[in-house]
Amino acid sequence: MDIDSPPTLPFDPSSPSAHTHFDLPAFSASFPLPFRVLFLIGLAILLWGTNLHILHLLGLDTSWILDLRDPPPDVVELDSLPHTLDDVDTASDTPVRPTGNTPISRALRPESGKLYGPVYKLFLLYTAWVGGGWTVFRAVTGADPEAMEKCRWLVGVVAVGAAVGAIAPWRGVGERERAGLRRAIKRIFLPPLNSPVFFSDVILADILTSFAKVLGDLWVSTCQIWNGGITEGRVAQTGLSNWITLSMVCLPYALRFRQCLLEYYQSSWTSPRPLANALKYFSAFPVILLSALQKSVVSEIASAKGMTVAELGDTHDRWFGEHRLFRLWLLAVVVNSMYSFYWDVELDWGLSLCEIDTWLGPSRSRGENAGGMASPGGPGGSRARSRTGDGSGSSWFWGKTRRLWTRASSIAHQRSPCPTPSPQFDHLEHLDPVLNGRGGTSSAVSAPSSAFGLRSILLLPDPIVYYLFTIIDLVLRFTWSLKLSSHLHTISEIESGVFMMEALELARRWMWVFVRVEWEAVKMGEAARLGRARGAVVWDEGEKDEEK
Repeated sequence: MDIDSPPTLPFDPSSPSAHTHFDLPAFSASFPLPFRVLFLIGLAILLWGTNLHILHLLGLDTSWILDLRDPPPDVVELDSLPHTLDDVDTASDTPVRPTGNTPISRALRPESGKLYGPVYKLFLLYTAWVGGGWTVFRAVTGADPEAMEKCRWLVGVVAVGAAVGAIAPWRGVGERERAGLRRAIKRIFLPPLNSPVFFSDVILADILTSFAKVLGDLWVSTCQIWNGGITEGRVAQTGLSNWITLSMVCLPYALRFRQCLLEYYQSSWTSPRPLANALKYFSAFPVILLSALQKSVVSEIASAKGMTVAELGDTHDRWFGEHRLFRLWLLAVVVNSMYSFYWDVELDWGLSLCEIDTWLGPSRSRGENAGGMASPGGPGGSRARSRTGDGSGSSWFWGKTRRLWTRASSIAHQRSPCPTPSPQFDHLEHLDPVLNGRGGTSSAVSAPSSAFGLRSILLLPDPIVYYLFTIIDLVLRFTWSLKLSSHLHTISEIESGVFMMEALELARRWMWVFVRVEWEAVKMGEAARLGRARGAVVWDEGEKDEEK
């Protein structure tokens, strides 16, 4: 599950020793919560590097697809300027535009083959810093809780050093990547109303939603380092600190929700698909809030059982399952998980495995729509599945509902303020603008007619990969169900179980990125092909001053 689960019982500061636990679990003693948070951040860096690396090996120009751009020289950050121009792409497909006092400038775009190397270097540097700090901490404290409390300042130094290294502008390893990350975070947190939503920003914001639990743990870790209690693990906070933890968990979904509303605003209030996407992220808030509210019924459940709150916790009883708030929370989880899974497969990946027509066959009362890219998988968009109703009864309603997800105006995100116009391609029939060099050999494969529920254009090596990814996505979307089995529910209550679920969510997001970027590549290639056939301008060529 992406969002926070019912928290553990709060630590009682009136106990004989607020910081000493002689029965400290081995996992918490060797791997305190702050280091677990730092580990998951490092894992995300490594997974992103492998995303970029494998996508490049598959022949995709990820720099083009993600629309990664260095800013023009008059607005570029000092630390993001390359020492040489050997690692940037200034090919003719990059538009020339006037900027500021410079009459003419050309936007710089890094080569796809040189994107993952600096990310790997950043990961190695990060691992050396955090791993070294963890090794020193272990050597100094051992598994003694009192020593861990006394040396928690060392954990703070490691965490602050990693944060400063990522945010501060300094020349060195991955300076372009760090500068690009700062610009992306600024756009995500403070987006101008008239600025298009970068596709790379969408990917980053979606990755942040997989960090919802980790962000909550980040605040808990900060409190533990500052106030003490580093040996307590994931102890629920109280008072204002509890509300901050809740806000940290909600933050990624709020940012992605705002992005969707911004896309709806920029469509002149005409495209309903951003609203449907916004609803998906909004459905996470009831899960988070109902999860937090379950803490308020601890005393009520304990009284009904004739025991104290501490005794209730010692019995490992599934107290939250006996209250109506749990049932509401469970309903919210089911709605959010099913909605998110459907959106992953149908809209983010462009597959039809979740469609009724795929399993039962197309209804005879609905005809085919030859609208090409009106559907992500239509005849011009890799899957002949876009259909309209016949104007009567339920078929009319069904057709209206389907068009919510297949509207042509929402087949792709808006491009960056300095977009690459669709060039003329001579070599490839389909995915010219997204393959390496825009003139290489296509690695696209056509799914055979027996490839159940897939599209006709696949860029991953084997159709079986899509089925495997779909099954894994479904299972990991419902990892919350471990809590519902009496013989498995404790896996979510121990520190290692929570850590495992957080790591699995990052792995799910890593897998999701491959097919999400691949589907964007297919749409861009198909849009370019259809644009040439119809004589239309596929992508917005930018502001008027760029056209002069």
